[in-house]
Amino acid sequence: MPTLLDTDSVPGAAVALIRNGEVVWTEGFGWADVAGKTRVTPETIFNVGSISKTPTAWAIMQLVQQGKIGLDQPVDKYLTRWHVPPSSFDSKQVTVRRLLSHTSGISDHDYHGWDPASPLPPIEDSLAGKTGTGKVQVVYQPGSGHHYSGANYAILELLLEEQSGQPFEDYMRSHIFRPLHMIHSQYGLPSDDKNVMATPYDSLGRPLPLLRYNELAAAGLTTDVHDLALFAAAGLSAGKAGAPGRGVLTPNTVLEMQTAVAGTKWADRDPFGPDPQYGLGYTVRPSQFAGHTGVGHGGSNNGWESLIQIIPETNDGIVIMTNSSNGSAVIASVLCEWRRWAAKSGASTVCPTIEVRIPLLSAYKAGGVSRVISLYRKLRNEEAESYDFSSYELNSMGYQVMRLGDVAGAVEIFKLNVEEFPEEWNVYDSLGEAELKLGDKANAILNYRKSLELNPKNDSGRDVLRSLGVS
Repeated sequence: MPTLLDTDSVPGAAVALIRNGEVVWTEGFGWADVAGKTRVTPETIFNVGSISKTPTAWAIMQLVQQGKIGLDQPVDKYLTRWHVPPSSFDSKQVTVRRLLSHTSGISDHDYHGWDPASPLPPIEDSLAGKTGTGKVQVVYQPGSGHHYSGANYAILELLLEEQSGQPFEDYMRSHIFRPLHMIHSQYGLPSDDKNVMATPYDSLGRPLPLLRYNELAAAGLTTDVHDLALFAAAGLSAGKAGAPGRGVLTPNTVLEMQTAVAGTKWADRDPFGPDPQYGLGYTVRPSQFAGHTGVGHGGSNNGWESLIQIIPETNDGIVIMTNSSNGSAVIASVLCEWRRWAAKSGASTVCPTIEVRIPLLSAYKAGGVSRVISLYRKLRNEEAESYDFSSYELNSMGYQVMRLGDVAGAVEIFKLNVEEFPEEWNVYDSLGEAELKLGDKANAILNYRKSLELNPKNDSGRDVLRSLGVS
């Protein structure tokens, strides 16, 4: 693990293993805070991003079990502080089940987080677009497909508050965390956050501020690896330790949550498993672990990457938490070793791919763009199956380099992307943008024109050309 952390420029990580439905091992690695020389321990607190959604789903299913809400009822019938805005779609089709499974058609939003010293606005302000994240509304036909959005769970947060009569974080503490013995877990920051929380770091190893979220259900869970493993294990059978649900939910409810909802196969790339689908608060990945289906969730906020994965057929599980935007690379490598261990006897194992921008960013820090291009070509030739080489990777890196002020370096990275993906319109658009920023108007025009040739609907590129006085 120390080698992985160093290779991928990840300061720290915590890992837990689950066997036979029980937590059997936890360990911390590396630095919780680099400058303060504080090490990660199993008690170090991390923000776990979208893993926040899974305990939220448990709480909603509690209310379903109690008969307080109906899975297939319109969510709007239970709300008073905010309502689904009118649109060309029928808001009555936005049901609790569809919110849980990301099939509601609700718009997606980027939740930015708040300074801990700032008062948090109520969740209905976020839903109404009063906090700078945009107005939540129906933008797809409800039930027409899987469209992942944290706003689904922001609505469920409001639903839980209105139907329970308690603040969201209080309900979660008393009805989910305490019964599962999760004593170091909360939605929001712990009261002594500076002493117990890891420091988050960006992809270049720079420390980031601790943030809290009023969209708690979507992104605000903070916990340690042992607590998160207890929660993950609660979705499994554990002999004397109990049935799935551990008395908080019934086994049948847990099974329903861990079953893929029809029409939820993801359209976008997923590095952690083949053919991902979504249940009710759980991602469902076939052939995750020695041929068995895995369920769980990933979590990503700025400076944080985490994953929980459980295998109901074998009652195994793993939890991985990191305090870096590069953490997905460590997660992929650890998950690969776990799968190989499970396969035993030399059976073939499909390992997750690693985002190639992560080692490329380390190369950039060490030797600039020339080293980036050299490493990219080497990895492309020698380890093509180990990394994600989609055009997004170089595009994302190019913009990161440009934000650092190295526009000339970004141009070279975007040129490499054009070389690799000559039929994709967006790579020319990005190259044109960087060239224009560098002052190379002639080549910028050529690349914006090429982008429009490949995608006549690229209206933003057309607007740039018009601003330059050309068509």
